[in-house]
Amino acid sequence: MEYVEEGGEIDEVVETRPEWSRHRYHYDLRPLVEGRRLYVETRLFCQDPSDPDDPTIYVVNIHEA
Repeated sequence: MEYVEEGGEIDEVVETRPEWSRHRYHYDLRPLVEGRRLYVETRLFCQDPSDPDDPTIYVVNIHEA
């Protein structure tokens, strides 16, 4: 949350990889941590879109950008 509040961007990317085809999108973040830029790939899971506490974000990949 701080990442976004401080101006960090989240990129919504159409998923094209066959092994992830059950997901329509993945979401990329590129935070700066201790002077190093990281690439963080996430998936958003939501069972009840009307419940603001329902969405869960899973980190599925992280490495230096």
